[in-house]
Amino acid sequence: MINKELLLIHCQKGYHSNPYAANLLGMGSNMDVTTKIFFVAFWLSFFTVAKSQECLKKDIDFENTLRSGLEDSYPHKATVRLSCATGFVGSLKIECNNGRWEKTGGRDCKKRPCGHPGDTPNGDFRLTKELEFVFGATVEYTCRTGYVMASRVNYRNCRSQGWDNAVPVCEVVRCPVISSLGDVIATGNTEEASYGDVIHFECESPNKMVDGPQDINCKDNGQWSATIPKCKEIECRAPKIHNGSTDYNRVYRDNEIMKYTCDSKYKQRAGNPRCTKYGWSIPPECEEITCLLGARTSGIASTSPPGKNIFKVGEDVEITCEKTYLIVWTKQVSKNITCQADGTWKSSPVCEEMTCEYPRGQHLSYPYEPYYTKRYKFMEKIRNYRCEDGYKSTAAIATCTENGWEPKPQCTVQEKVCKKPVERNGLISNKVTKGFSYTCGSGYKPYDEKWWEVLPCSEEQQSNPPLCIPNDQCGQIPDIHAKRFQEKKGYENKAILKLECESEPCCFECINGQWKNCESKGCGTPPPVENAVIVHIQQQANYMCRENFQMNGNPIITCTNSQEAPACIQQELNENHECPQPDKEINNAVLIKRNLKVTYQKGDILHYRCKPGFDFQTVPSATCSEGQWNYPQCIQTDEKLECPKPNKKINNAVLNKTDEKETYQEGETVQYKCKPGFDFQNESHANCSKGQWIYPECIQSDEKLKCPKPNKRINNAVLNKTDEKETYQEGETVQYKCKPGFDFQNESHANCSNGQWIYPKCIQREY
Repeated sequence: MINKELLLIHCQKGYHSNPYAANLLGMGSNMDVTTKIFFVAFWLSFFTVAKSQECLKKDIDFENTLRSGLEDSYPHKATVRLSCATGFVGSLKIECNNGRWEKTGGRDCKKRPCGHPGDTPNGDFRLTKELEFVFGATVEYTCRTGYVMASRVNYRNCRSQGWDNAVPVCEVVRCPVISSLGDVIATGNTEEASYGDVIHFECESPNKMVDGPQDINCKDNGQWSATIPKCKEIECRAPKIHNGSTDYNRVYRDNEIMKYTCDSKYKQRAGNPRCTKYGWSIPPECEEITCLLGARTSGIASTSPPGKNIFKVGEDVEITCEKTYLIVWTKQVSKNITCQADGTWKSSPVCEEMTCEYPRGQHLSYPYEPYYTKRYKFMEKIRNYRCEDGYKSTAAIATCTENGWEPKPQCTVQEKVCKKPVERNGLISNKVTKGFSYTCGSGYKPYDEKWWEVLPCSEEQQSNPPLCIPNDQCGQIPDIHAKRFQEKKGYENKAILKLECESEPCCFECINGQWKNCESKGCGTPPPVENAVIVHIQQQANYMCRENFQMNGNPIITCTNSQEAPACIQQELNENHECPQPDKEINNAVLIKRNLKVTYQKGDILHYRCKPGFDFQTVPSATCSEGQWNYPQCIQTDEKLECPKPNKKINNAVLNKTDEKETYQEGETVQYKCKPGFDFQNESHANCSKGQWIYPECIQSDEKLKCPKPNKRINNAVLNKTDEKETYQEGETVQYKCKPGFDFQNESHANCSNGQWIYPKCIQREY
């Protein structure tokens, strides 16, 4: 029998005993002990499982939630709503599931946002707590430079009801009042100056300057950047000059100019630094000397180094010209040009189109040589040119090429059969192998004792055979200083000649067949000028200075006016013998502006024209000689030459101008146009010169001209092509190869152009 006291069950806090189980245990003899123990164990197990399915309040662990007001425990499937803690927003719905709390709805509790805290003028803020503007965040305000914090608190906190405190205020920094200026004038806000304000100072007296800074500014600490200056007498001291030197101990007074020098490869900046009440008018500086290449001009194929435009002294640039162009004033396609110490290029870095001057000295009689410097373009042609008498043309067309005019020469001597010269005045001629032998008969003598006994057969000889004159007459003047006259008669006895001599007037008289000196009558001897030569005498003397001397004064004096003779002053020699830019107007002559250069070398020629009413006394051009120009002289003429109406049609050209006049002055032009199928050979206008028109010329436009067989050997090059043809079309080429030891100067082939071959050129190789 079981003792009832032994079956009492003591439950833990929160649990209670089951009376039914107790009754079972208290059943007497109705059940055996084993059965009673089984039932007790079953019910204890049942109530333990039932109790384990409950959820406790203490097990709620969702963040930032409130648990006040909740039961201590909840049965299985019980639902509970949770509120968020202060400063958080949201709401959660949880359920008891087999003793565990599970979220079934609502939103997690997040920190309450406060929004933007607010900007303050002239200030900034930053977060010192949290990363966003949410509950618990703190922002700290700071003022910008030149402003100070006027508020007691410089921060704001995000609370559950929003931001605390007011937005802080930043006030501008103030500087002290400026007073007691004396003779100093202050411009600006001197009474209530704030950060950034500038005060400018000047002196009342124009003869004084500010001793100190002319401008001060209010700083961010509320202090002025410098003390108030005074006025003092104007003075300047030299600043430090980089790459230059001066007297740094000298004190300069008002309006004095500072002298300074620059180091090698440097130059002074433009202008003179002058001492003023405001300091130096310009700062004395030494600028590095450079040469500017500038933008690439037409005709330049490339420059090396590429893309570089500014060069220092001593640096080189290689200029390579395009085809049909050459380095200006040279015959080179490529050249290295050096930047000089004066900031100029040693030679001009410019490519000019290949041109040819009028073929002077080639015995051409047509086209006539223009009075100005005519230049022909590359491959420009002179068609149907004519040669002087006694010469014949070597081709129908002369072409301007990179090697000059081709063919060379344009005119060759024309062989003629010599006729027996006329025998007169005692002249006796006998035929010999190469010409004629001449002697004079009895009572005669040669007009010119210098002529040879045997003279070759020539056109001149045909028309002008040696002259024999009577023994009592005088022939050619023997004096070597006189300009000889080639007259075809003797001079009678007592004949007097006044001649143009080199240094003084000279006079000769024929006495019994012999020339004797005589005194010149009329103006007399002009005054001598040291280092000068008298080049003309005819009621006037024209002086010309010798080389390395320059004319000072009027080079022409007349015997009718009392004039002082000019002087010849020695000129400093130019190492390169370069001439300066020519005078545009001088000695009543006007420069014809064509193809002007930057520099001119010895032998360069420029053409001039005389002003209306004047005519050339000497040559119509100026020549560069030993660094100076020998200018032409124009003297006044009695008549004023005018040109009549120009021809309306001439040289296949038609007058284009409709406003014709009855007469035209010297230098005036009229415009023409070519007939259809013709092109201008040179200028497109006619020019009035010395009462006559110089007309343009139109030549027939080229059709596609064929080229003949090319030369097999030319310019040290040998034709490489074996499939020769009789003719070649425009643009066709044939290949060449250089002789051993030679290399091509440019192209390796000849090009057929306008019926002419443009040949390559081989130059000797440099080892």
